[in-house]
Amino acid sequence: MTGHAAGQDHWTHRLFVERPELFLPFLEHAEERAQAEAGILADLFGRFGVPEGGKVLDVACGTGRLAIPLARRGYRVTGTDLSPLFIDKARERSADEGLNVGLIVGDMRGVGSLMAKHGPFDAVIIMFTSNGYYGRDGDLELFRQLRRLSSSGAIMVVLTMNRDWMVANFEPEGVDAAGAIRILQRHRLDLETSTLRNDWEFYEGDGDDLRLQLRLQLDHRVYSLHDLKALVEEAGWEYLVGLGSDRGAEPCLRELTLDLMEMWVVARAAGQHAEG
Repeated sequence: MTGHAAGQDHWTHRLFVERPELFLPFLEHAEERAQAEAGILADLFGRFGVPEGGKVLDVACGTGRLAIPLARRGYRVTGTDLSPLFIDKARERSADEGLNVGLIVGDMRGVGSLMAKHGPFDAVIIMFTSNGYYGRDGDLELFRQLRRLSSSGAIMVVLTMNRDWMVANFEPEGVDAAGAIRILQRHRLDLETSTLRNDWEFYEGDGDDLRLQLRLQLDHRVYSLHDLKALVEEAGWEYLVGLGSDRGAEPCLRELTLDLMEMWVVARAAGQHAEG
């Protein structure tokens, strides 16, 4: 489904395909915690039986900030992302280190066909709040496709925002900055659908010399733990555990509470493949 016409008006295409340079500095900023997150993933893989050198699929892999350190640890990693620019950056980094990481441009909504020849996978990761882009129905279909790509006993790790934390700490406006890019953000949480409705304005420059580059309206489905647990189970996964972490340079997993912004959900592919 890469580049399919129906998706070209979606905010993900406008940002990650048409203007990916505006988001690139935020991915580069996230490198500060990539090693710690890769360590957490390796610990989870060991805890839940992913074999050493197992096959890992990194969905929405960006510039390879997790795919590459996981490959350094000996995992056979395949990453996919909607953005050709991000995949090019990941390929450059992988080549510079002499790593064999499969990196493929593609839309996560068609990941089942995109990755059919590359599985089955022993682990699947969806990090950096990359689920929720296409609503609950989109996540359900994504998780079902990933289940079909996974070996029996494989695990899936989803890192996303803890909706309960967000409600308790909700701010209707904010500014995020990385490099020379500033994002002016206005938020509204639709309580009927648990959808965060955002208006983002991207500015480039410093001080008073800020130039508007892009206005974007984007919706993002968010989840409480019980919601995401129910969703992965509906998609054919066995829920294992939900954990939490702070969004800092050195994340540390612990029991999920209302005080923790990030939610890590781990599920196992058990039994028969889920029906699509």
